[in-house]
Parts: sequence; structure tokens; C-alpha cells
Amino acid sequence: MTQNTTAYASIRAATTALALLVGAAAPQIWPSESRAEMNMPGMKDKGKAAKTASGTGTVFAVNAGGRSVTLNHAPMPEIDWPAMKMEFPVAAEVDLTKIKTGDKVQFTLTGSGNNYTVQSITPSR
Repeated sequence: MTQNTTAYASIRAATTALALLVGAAAPQIWPSESRAEMNMPGMKDKGKAAKTASGTGTVFAVNAGGRSVTLNHAPMPEIDWPAMKMEFPVAAEVDLTKIKTGDKVQFTLTGSGNNYTVQSITPSR
């Protein structure tokens, strides 16, 4: 074998070993369960019937392009949720330009289980 052929074989073997290691670690790095399927401590799944709940909280982050908002919300007894910070998808008709990080807000969610979408959000006065 020439020196180049030996170097190529070594690189190929290292690349293969790295790919196997990454593949073995993938289930731990990228969990398969979605946000809607996550078991979030303190949150009880009240069944699959759609519900509406109102809440108050503070905007932690706004992702207008991704149509989501992260809220630090107060307890929501209507759906038996404790106070927590969580990201929510936002309905297309909600105008996210009216809120910014740090705003105290009132909001309405609809959904079921642990999968809710913001249907309205307004700064508190």
C-alpha cells in the first residue's frame, strides 16, 4: 500500500467509527417524544377533549417567525397546571407584534392533554 492509500483507509475507519458512535448516542441526544407527548411534572393530562383556559404571565421570548411564545405563567386551575415557564405554539390570527419580552400578559389557550395553542394574548394594563 502507498502512504496515501493507508492514510485514506485510516480516515475512512475513523469516520465510520464516529458515525457509529453518533448513531448510538442519538436516542439520548434527540428524544423521540414531541412537546405534546412529554411528561411534564405537575401537569395532569385531563383527557383528550378540547378545552379553553385563560391565564396570566410574563413573556419570556417571542418567536414571530416560528409562531411561538414562551411564557412564565401563573397556575392555571382550569387545566390543572402549576405555575411554570413553557413554550406555546400561537394561532395564525394572533398578532405577535403587540407583545415583547418582559410584558405582563393575559392569554387564552385551547387544546387538550399537554398540547395547547395560544388563541389570544394581550399586554396587561
